[in-house]
Amino acid sequence: MLTKEKLSEITKQAIGTFHYTYAVAKLSSQDSFAIRLYDAISEEFVANSFIYEGDKPGWFTVDFVPERSNKTDREVLREINNQLFEYFDEQLEPKYYIKLLNTEYGYLAKVEGTDTWSVTSLKIAKMSNQKVAFTAGEISEIANSELCANLNPMDLWRAAEEVEED
Repeated sequence: MLTKEKLSEITKQAIGTFHYTYAVAKLSSQDSFAIRLYDAISEEFVANSFIYEGDKPGWFTVDFVPERSNKTDREVLREINNQLFEYFDEQLEPKYYIKLLNTEYGYLAKVEGTDTWSVTSLKIAKMSNQKVAFTAGEISEIANSELCANLNPMDLWRAAEEVEED
């Protein structure tokens, strides 16, 4: 799910070294946001970008309402759009649960924002905001980390099962 923080990160990355500033606001609709883009030198308003995340994964719309249009403005808006597509494309990547034991409590989970791992049930992990669904890239990183130093990386893939719904 899109957040103001994620949109700020996307916009900041899209702007890069260009001389722009921005403001991200949550609109009245639950899944709607606006990015206001400004020229940092002249302080001129450049564009409003309205982003609406649909109710299904990967469904979103972006409307740019440019107030002015020069080459750099278009480049920055195009890059914001590209960053949004990459973000939503990641949301559609297949995700996997990693079942380490033959019980309903045997799923690998990570406490968000920390390096703490546990083996728990899916229900408990979701209730306590632990991450249990991992992308292929994340599984490869886990397999090559210290956490799995004594395992063959393929053992982790054998334990992975694709998430049917999340």
